[in-house]
Amino acid sequence: MSASTTTIALLAGLSGLALTSFASEAKAQDCTPPRMMMVLDKSSSMETGTIANQTKWDIAVGALDQVTAQFDDQIELGLTIFPDPNQCSPGTMKVSPALATHNQMMAQLAEAPPTGGNWTPMSQTLDALASMPSMTTTAMPRYAVLITDGWQWCSPYDPSTRFDAVDSVAGLNAIGVTTYVVGFGASVDALTLNQVAVTAGTAIAGCDPSGDSPTAANPCYYQADDPAELIAALTAIAGEVSGQEVCDGQDNDCDGLVDEGLVQSCGTACGTGTETCSNGAWSGCDAPLPAAEVCDGQDNDCDGTVDPGCACVPGESRPCGSPDACQPGVQDCNADAQWGACVGGIEPSEEMCDGDDNDCDGNVDEMSDDVGGLCPTGQSCEEGACTDIGPADPGDEDGVPAEGGQVSGCGCQTGAGSTGGSSMLLMLGTALLLWRRRRA
Repeated sequence: MSASTTTIALLAGLSGLALTSFASEAKAQDCTPPRMMMVLDKSSSMETGTIANQTKWDIAVGALDQVTAQFDDQIELGLTIFPDPNQCSPGTMKVSPALATHNQMMAQLAEAPPTGGNWTPMSQTLDALASMPSMTTTAMPRYAVLITDGWQWCSPYDPSTRFDAVDSVAGLNAIGVTTYVVGFGASVDALTLNQVAVTAGTAIAGCDPSGDSPTAANPCYYQADDPAELIAALTAIAGEVSGQEVCDGQDNDCDGLVDEGLVQSCGTACGTGTETCSNGAWSGCDAPLPAAEVCDGQDNDCDGTVDPGCACVPGESRPCGSPDACQPGVQDCNADAQWGACVGGIEPSEEMCDGDDNDCDGNVDEMSDDVGGLCPTGQSCEEGACTDIGPADPGDEDGVPAEGGQVSGCGCQTGAGSTGGSSMLLMLGTALLLWRRRRA
């Protein structure tokens, strides 16, 4: 390879490297982390006050340790402590806001407050914060988190200063700093903290600004009464401040990924589902979509009405006929979603001599008499057919046949044992005839 060729290749490689570096730098510049100053109360009550046998100071330090470690690479975190150096001095910034300041902050929090002599100059500290260069810059979003366990208080106490912190927060608003408020423990000035949160624009939705007790329902500030609640409050604030990833095509949380893991609920008239963010837009909702209504027993267009205009679902069948039918028929749903004719049913009819239970009463060929019954006069129904009725057999008056003979209609006996009776009658008839002739 010639020297000129080598040079060209080298320049091309350097050019590609430069473009890659520029792209990486541009990518880094696309993500500007927010800045948040932790403003911590170091009054003596934080050391003398306890919760579950643990000082409020130790609880606060433990919570900050956990939360700042979690957001150390996402938020430029700083630390201001008040009073500092003592009594009612305005707070002093101990750690300048930057990424990866967790260890510095923990070192500054190693020393506990004195057990007496430190008061609570909230408003003075917030006023000082508004003049710190790190908070007046407009290069990134800026936030302050006020954590206190008491009232606006300096010795001697001046009641007229109670709500001074409200004006101080209004001053921070004016330079673009958003303030969150965390009240820690049962001795906070709930009414002042409510007003501060409302003025800061960080009041919790649905809160009651008039609450004047730490135990009042629905405070506008974050009320924490134990370690878990303090950690939860700080985590919620840091999560909101960190620019949690939103669906906008940007790396909001500065982790090198864009719109990652964003899933939200979605829905249609037919139900709910979820959709995923892709390239700054929500798409792909998997909720069922309305469809044209068809006769299928479903509310296809999800308007609350199932199969309007359809009498049935094509292809289905149902029994039909009267309630007294001997055998129900079958009715089919045709292609027009309407019921067809009832076929195959057997309805009750007058009983006939045919071997069937025509009237469906459980009896076959039944009749009370033959006159006007199942068969013509002189016939009876036998085994499903009308049959002539034969002459009746004679018998005695009691209906008992004579021995060796049959019952006759006149009650006399005939047969082998009747010769003597016939001769007697003949003799009587002859005698009667002779007697009549003599008289003549």
